[in-house]
Amino acid sequence: MPSSLLWAVDVYGRVYSLSTAGQQWEHCPDAHLEFKRVTAIQQCCWSIACDNQIYLYVHASEVPIRYQEETYENQRWNPVDGFSDRLLPSDRWQWSDVTGLEHQPLGDFQLPSENWEWEADWYVDENFGGEPTEKGGWTYAIDFPATYTKDKKWNSCVRRRRWIRYRRYKARDTWVKIPSEQTGSLPDPFNDITCGGWEITEEPRGCLSLWAVSLQGKVWFRCGINHHNPEGSVWEEVPVPAEVVQISCGPGDLVWAVLWEGDLLVREGIGRDCLKGSSWVTVESPNTGVAATHVAVGVNVVWAVTKDHKVWFRRGVNPHNPCGSGWMGMVGEMAMINVGLNDQVWGIGFEDRAVYFRQGVTASELSGKAWKVVSVPRDSERSHSSASASSLQRLVSFIHMMDDMCCTLTQSALLLVVTSESHT
Repeated sequence: MPSSLLWAVDVYGRVYSLSTAGQQWEHCPDAHLEFKRVTAIQQCCWSIACDNQIYLYVHASEVPIRYQEETYENQRWNPVDGFSDRLLPSDRWQWSDVTGLEHQPLGDFQLPSENWEWEADWYVDENFGGEPTEKGGWTYAIDFPATYTKDKKWNSCVRRRRWIRYRRYKARDTWVKIPSEQTGSLPDPFNDITCGGWEITEEPRGCLSLWAVSLQGKVWFRCGINHHNPEGSVWEEVPVPAEVVQISCGPGDLVWAVLWEGDLLVREGIGRDCLKGSSWVTVESPNTGVAATHVAVGVNVVWAVTKDHKVWFRRGVNPHNPCGSGWMGMVGEMAMINVGLNDQVWGIGFEDRAVYFRQGVTASELSGKAWKVVSVPRDSERSHSSASASSLQRLVSFIHMMDDMCCTLTQSALLLVVTSESHT
């Protein structure tokens, strides 16, 4: 059985991980970086550093992250030159995509960031429809566009061939900054970040949803994150009816957010064809007159903390009813709360700042039965007295777990995340 990881950030911005197969918090590399927020899944972690830049940590794996770039070389026959790049004005570009509409010369292909590298140079694909072509890889047709064949005929007036080049993601087991040209001209720094969405119905393997909140209370969505593109492509703003302070994304289609005024937002319309969803629905704070400060979602659960540190469980939440039916008060006072593997709940105690997990959480009893403190030393404390064993917990300010993934966020103290470590 693969182990799971619980990730944490202490008040000094240092990142730690705790494995179910280990007995202590392990300090993560890149000690020169200080982090404020972390959100993680099985394959990688995203974070907001103290320099307000976005960083990504992709776990090492025996399976490389590769992406195939392709472009097509197009030629037309004429009685003087034979087949050549002397095309008609109405023809497609000499170098184009498969449709012929986009101009794609070999020299225009650039690596998305310095975290990628080319495996080799461009080469001609000499296979067509699973069968080898003639030397040179050309396929023939009567005209553009038309049905291509690997055999040259008497009426073949145009031809094309596909060029291929692979790039490989090389930044593994290290924190790397997402280039500013990828983050775009964001109006202000991010304040919160959460990752999920890998279990959306029929979602292609490796696709993820990354949500973020800026200091101005705006919500952003990172597009294009998948197994072949772990960095994603661009941030897109998702309009909200009011300023947001915190957001939580589950492994499925649950996305909840906390408004500055204390009520909550629920995202509706999330699906394979619309990862960002279509609309927001407002849900009142669990305690009338007391603002909500934190929300955490899983597969079928929603938990919240209000300003008086009370913990609340949302009844009736499921894929067909993301808003649920009502709040139920729970015993205990927490500074923050989050949901992890199998809808397991983790919290940070308000008084002692210790890390707690919820005992008795099952599919039939999602609210669990009782809180139990987690007391594990850091790697630097193994030789110290037992009094130091819970010192990291006393620094905690946020935790986050998800099914087959881990997430973490922090305010002024610690951040936690849990993930399936199947890559080891």
